[in-house]
Amino acid sequence: MSLLSNSTLEITLHQLMTKGEQILKAYNKHDASIDARLLLCHLLGCNHMSLVLNKNEIISRQLEETYMYLIAKRTQGMPLQYITKSQEFMGLDFYVDERVLIPRQDTETLVETVIDIIRKEKLKEIIEIGSGSGCISVSLAHFLEDVKITAIDISQEALDVTFKNAVFHGVNDRINCVKSNLLDDYTGEPNSIDLIISNPPYISKDEMSSLMEEVNDYEPKLALTDGLDGLTFYRKISKQAKQFLKLNGILAYEIGYNQSEAVTEIMINEGFKDIKVIKDLAGKDRVIVARN
Repeated sequence: MSLLSNSTLEITLHQLMTKGEQILKAYNKHDASIDARLLLCHLLGCNHMSLVLNKNEIISRQLEETYMYLIAKRTQGMPLQYITKSQEFMGLDFYVDERVLIPRQDTETLVETVIDIIRKEKLKEIIEIGSGSGCISVSLAHFLEDVKITAIDISQEALDVTFKNAVFHGVNDRINCVKSNLLDDYTGEPNSIDLIISNPPYISKDEMSSLMEEVNDYEPKLALTDGLDGLTFYRKISKQAKQFLKLNGILAYEIGYNQSEAVTEIMINEGFKDIKVIKDLAGKDRVIVARN
């Protein structure tokens, strides 16, 4: 609690957090209490229990001003994760900022599915298309010691975040970051990859207008939508993947809740077989896996 002081300003840690919560509620932030607490924990570098134990400590004006600045950012709609520069995924902490999409819990279904397949079949050579924060590639490398992953993204800024997270989790020696528009600039050997995984931009142009404001206003649109029907990248990746996958190699996608039939048809048309649709914890279609 190094930011605490014996300032004459009569406001305690608990009062400051309550003040932040009230401001967020006034701006109709649904998780006002949680956000107020997490922002204060972030500022102090502490956990919830430390806040409870030190709730009556008098805080400095500097701390109050800094905290109010973070609260103001949140009232303006900036996602909490972009303020704290952090998001948990697969039990791991990932650095995130406006250059990348914030990892979602839904995507854990994709990662968990692929981890099971890789362990069962002892797969080693993996490509991720659209790495963003690196949450998928880094998680796979963290939980699977023998895999080698090529993390591909069209955005060098996103790849910089992927690499930052790979270094933080000590797996950068097994993740190769490649700037490419899908597989256009990938120069690996044909028919050499065991598994290709992707969580591509799948929100349609029509659906973009229904997203929460803070998603639409802050998260990179390049990572959210194809600007068309939401299926563009499934068509392109399914066509390109066949060149690099081994015989019986696996292609695994995250999909939107209403896209399983359309993506299945795309994969059938490209000659994929053994197509399986997997539901997430909410019971919605979330993952498709198929063999080359």
